[in-house]
Amino acid sequence: MRSAAMPSLPAPERNRAALLALLGWLLCSTVMLALFRADIATLGFRDPDDAMRLVQIRDWIGGQAFWDVSQHRVNPPLGGPMHWSRIVDMPVAALILLFTPLLGATQAEILACVIVPLLLLGGLTAALFIAARRIAGPIVALLSVVLLLTTPSILVQFTPLRIDHHGWQILLAAIALCGATDDRPARGGIIAALALALWLQISSESLPYVALFGAAFALRHWIARDQAPRFIAFALTLGGAALFLLALLRGPNAAMASHCDALSYVYVWPLIALAIATLAAARLIGTATAPRRLAITMIGSGAALATFALTGGPCLSGDPFAALGPLAYKLWYLQVMEGRPIWEQSLSMRGVILLPPLLGLGSALLAAHTTQGEARMRWLLLALLLLGATGVAMLVMRALSVAHVLALPGIAWLLIALFRRIQSARAALVRVSGSVALALLTPVGLSALWTALASPPEPAAQKGGDCRSASMLAPLRALPPATLFAPLDLGPDILARTGHSVIGTAHHRNAVGITTVIQGFVDRPNQAHATIGRTRATYLVTCGGLNELRLYAKTNPAGLAALLAKGKPPAWLEQLPTKEPLRLYRIRPE
Repeated sequence: MRSAAMPSLPAPERNRAALLALLGWLLCSTVMLALFRADIATLGFRDPDDAMRLVQIRDWIGGQAFWDVSQHRVNPPLGGPMHWSRIVDMPVAALILLFTPLLGATQAEILACVIVPLLLLGGLTAALFIAARRIAGPIVALLSVVLLLTTPSILVQFTPLRIDHHGWQILLAAIALCGATDDRPARGGIIAALALALWLQISSESLPYVALFGAAFALRHWIARDQAPRFIAFALTLGGAALFLLALLRGPNAAMASHCDALSYVYVWPLIALAIATLAAARLIGTATAPRRLAITMIGSGAALATFALTGGPCLSGDPFAALGPLAYKLWYLQVMEGRPIWEQSLSMRGVILLPPLLGLGSALLAAHTTQGEARMRWLLLALLLLGATGVAMLVMRALSVAHVLALPGIAWLLIALFRRIQSARAALVRVSGSVALALLTPVGLSALWTALASPPEPAAQKGGDCRSASMLAPLRALPPATLFAPLDLGPDILARTGHSVIGTAHHRNAVGITTVIQGFVDRPNQAHATIGRTRATYLVTCGGLNELRLYAKTNPAGLAALLAKGKPPAWLEQLPTKEPLRLYRIRPE
């Protein structure tokens, strides 16, 4: 591999590459619509968070205040506090309002929940194409898009009905990458900062990426004077945009509220300190020499860290879930594997997390080795960002999608370089077999091969219907509006498909409701009766297909969940007729 430089194409060919990327997105969207058509018709959300998101949007359309994102049908009369952002709600709500006069509310909701994830995927396709084209040209960019549209670990966050915030996070990471590769430094810093400021409003999971992009820009600012505008513009825009969006989306008092699990006083004022100190240092010291630029970076980052030390309080521990309490922490938080580190995952999942980013990292470094000048710096910048994103994915499994997106330009470059070398071979067998074997170096090929080699034989699946489906929950709609004592994972779909309330859902700010649900199912019947009796619940719901209830039964074989699984309800529960595996009980008072 003598050179990483790909041939420069004339303008018509570059436009053709962009058009092919667009057509690839349309084809991928069409395929996903066909694959998920059965779920679409019934709003069969694959994740409870998507159902909860629709509930939040309905409440907002129905008159709930813009700044109030609490779920008032969770743990009544207190309500279930939430930290979700209206940014994610806005496009879905807008499409529902647009289509309702034409199609009716039900069809409008279905159409909005289908369109929005596919539009986000279109935005991701465009952002990746632009960034990869800047790094290595249109051919690599086009192959990067092909890899994107065939990588399940990324596409899973953009399927129809996937209206939760994960797709937004991946899209904003790609837009930030566009800012990092922009040939106009100041504009690039502004674009990256705006993307990350929006991400901060959506999820505190963006904090490591804010630090990562800031460190990458600071390093380039130190090395080359012409990159100083990127870092300075980034720092100024990030601080100002974060504060403005916080006040706009959370209310004017939000800048003085302290929360560890979302952008708040704790995090926004360090960003303001970074902006002010960086601007002041740049004006006073100047950017003429490398030591001066290093001093600007040290002053800005030092001010941010000092401010965080003053504002952080309990958030300095780094664990926003510590306030859950021991029972909820053990039996809920530690069981959510998508939020757990790589060493707690299965062997097959470890390979899925690591192999594509490691291949992309090695390829980016090899490409950097075979180029010079600004092209080399862009490859090295991508490698640095990918290394940091891989570290985040190792700590939190669900972050793997961002790392996989950043790996795609490097993998695309490697595949093209290897294909050209293979095609130069004289033997036809080498050309054909070698070209086919390259499929194993794609993210989907790597993951499939590793999973086939590393996965143990699958245990026989326990039979049971889809507990969250519309047909399974239909009997609940026949009941008058009531409060149901239901498993956490069933709560969002009950809210979305019925007019009932529930005690808890798997959303951590409602620590009281989560603990009450777990306690009620784990305790022995007499204790459980007392726990449930302190709530407003008049019915209790279980479903034999839920892993959550199996965990509760395993935790205490003499507890309520274990007895209900055996078909032995205590005397204070009156079973009502339903279709298995759903079971419905009327709660008799003590």
